[in-house]
Amino acid sequence: MKESVRKLGLIGAGLWAMTEEKVNEFVKDLVDTGDISKEEGKKVVQDLVEESRKQRVDLEKKISEKIQDATSKADFFTRKDMHELESRLETLEEEVQKMKNKEKMFFK
Repeated sequence: MKESVRKLGLIGAGLWAMTEEKVNEFVKDLVDTGDISKEEGKKVVQDLVEESRKQRVDLEKKISEKIQDATSKADFFTRKDMHELESRLETLEEEVQKMKNKEKMFFK
């Protein structure tokens, strides 16, 4: 039992990258060889799969934060920027048209 726990500890860091199917296969092998009981195997699978999900979510969050940090520091033209400029351009075009209309009335 201690040897199995030690093995699990040594490879635990790499298991988060494995699929649930691979984890099940690995634990089934441990159960089949008698290193751990069926109940312990179920618990190990649940724990490893849950830890894997937590680490994946954490990694995705960190990647997202890094990307947002990098893009905020860079000089990118975003869709929001484009929409703001389009809105300003429309406003300016309306103002120019109003001025033209006033000119026409004044110079008639």
